[in-house]
Amino acid sequence: MHAMQRRSEILKMVRENGFKRVSELRDIFQVSEVTIRSDLRTLEEEGKIERSYGGAMVKDEQESPTFSETSLLLSETKSAIAKAAVDLIQPGDSLFLDGSSTTVLLANLARHIENVTIISNSIPIFEQLKEMTTATLIGIPGTLNPRTQTFVGPYAEKMINDLRATKTFISPKGVLLEGLRDITMVEADIRKRMMDSGSEVIVLADHSKFNNNRTLIGIDSFDGVNTIITDRRPDESYMSIFDEKAIRVIIAEAIDE
Repeated sequence: MHAMQRRSEILKMVRENGFKRVSELRDIFQVSEVTIRSDLRTLEEEGKIERSYGGAMVKDEQESPTFSETSLLLSETKSAIAKAAVDLIQPGDSLFLDGSSTTVLLANLARHIENVTIISNSIPIFEQLKEMTTATLIGIPGTLNPRTQTFVGPYAEKMINDLRATKTFISPKGVLLEGLRDITMVEADIRKRMMDSGSEVIVLADHSKFNNNRTLIGIDSFDGVNTIITDRRPDESYMSIFDEKAIRVIIAEAIDE
């Protein structure tokens, strides 16, 4: 196979899977790892992929905001949503928490609930709870996404697939009429896996997430969602879908102090 054709096939695989390891590509194309790394370097220089440790991931058409940037947005609203969310957690619950700024606030509240297990791929959550003695913290390993400060990729996805939790809390980047959306494929895949591995799925989404058409990647439909916590009543077009699918909607209003 000609090098140009091989790189074209590699690009297709990375886009379809979100991430591909060097060792996988070596076995598929029956060439050396040196050759694969050279191909990946060329594709990265062309702006088509991003190389990461041990492989390559899809290059997003738009960059996701950094964790610091998202933390500063609508902070009072996110705090109100986190406070409403913690009321749904019972002693003994196990929780999947994604890498959003809202779940970091939720983790800080949940740490005080007896015998809670928190499972996350979020470094800010690890940092916040690393000295916690009142609950159990399970870290999901993988490839670091430096912008979101989360671990992603096939190792992270496999671990999530192997675990089960009583509740999953995710905060997608967008909520459209067709379902939950994200900006990056690797983050969307993590949230999808958490949804599949949780007995109850709670979506945390402030009003800015609704009709956010900048979110290119689908996470899932509303079929697996049990509860949505937001700060404003969604439009009737959304409410009719939520009513039809028996999704509970909780309105958490921020209180000015």
